[in-house]
Amino acid sequence: MDLNRVSNEELIKEIKGGNGKDKRDYMGLTEFCRTVAELVISSLGDGYRAVNKEIIKNNGVVYHALIISEEGKSIAPTIYLDQFYEIYKNGMPLKNVVMDILGMYRNSMPKTDLDMDFFFDFAKVSDKLFFKVVNYEKNKKKLENVPYRKLMDMAMVPLCRMKNEELGEGVITIDNDHLKSWEISEDELWENIGEHAGSVAPPKITGLVDFLEHMAGQKLDMGPLCGIRVVTNTSGNLGASAAFYPGVLEELADDMESDLYIIPSSVHETLVIPNPELEMDVESLKDMIHEVNSTTVLEEEVLSDNLYRYDRESGRLFVVKAS
Repeated sequence: MDLNRVSNEELIKEIKGGNGKDKRDYMGLTEFCRTVAELVISSLGDGYRAVNKEIIKNNGVVYHALIISEEGKSIAPTIYLDQFYEIYKNGMPLKNVVMDILGMYRNSMPKTDLDMDFFFDFAKVSDKLFFKVVNYEKNKKKLENVPYRKLMDMAMVPLCRMKNEELGEGVITIDNDHLKSWEISEDELWENIGEHAGSVAPPKITGLVDFLEHMAGQKLDMGPLCGIRVVTNTSGNLGASAAFYPGVLEELADDMESDLYIIPSSVHETLVIPNPELEMDVESLKDMIHEVNSTTVLEEEVLSDNLYRYDRESGRLFVVKAS
């Protein structure tokens, strides 16, 4: 089917249900995803497949995806349909929705097929390893085949950063099957991660006021917050882990000459507060963390409701317990 030559009315006639009504009147998300897959395949023709799949993201958040593959090609782009469903419900004709999806698919396909053979050689990926931190309890199922490391109520998840001239930059989660293919142990994996994480995703530490001014695009008068640091990585993506790189908290504590409180702002960054700057009592601060996570942070970006403390003298990091 050539969507450019089909009117939206003709398309509706082709896909309308037995009651003769436009599916816009009753099409739920599941039916929308199935219909879009059918129309994509009808438009692309022979040699293509379009499969609907539910993908579980961080913290158990479920996204509805369309995976489009072409015979003989190793790359099969994943297009998330949830946003398109909202656009459809807000009035965009189904024909236009499908054409946008096809455009996204074509733009995501490289001119040449991607050779992934190098990924099976550990020597070629060992210097591209780093990690993210996620909530352990909320991701237990996803972690079953991952050689993670527990960090209090969090899990450190190994990642490999990939770069391609056509596809850009992305990350691959390392699982136990990769270790078998590489014939290495978990200890060897994490030894390489500890060695290279700081260069693959370098830490970036800024004052909270500077961070907020950058976001706001203007100067702010926030004197009491001057002692707070924002710790992330240079990309600002999955950067909360940077606070837990070897030596980062130790250097911050020495620089501030103080024990530290660490607030898990999201999976992307943490806030670090020197002990003397903590004017709010700990219980109130923990309540605030929970409230912000519940009302402001996206569900899939929540890291923890806990408050952490770094003891400068012992070098120990621990969860602050309720008094």
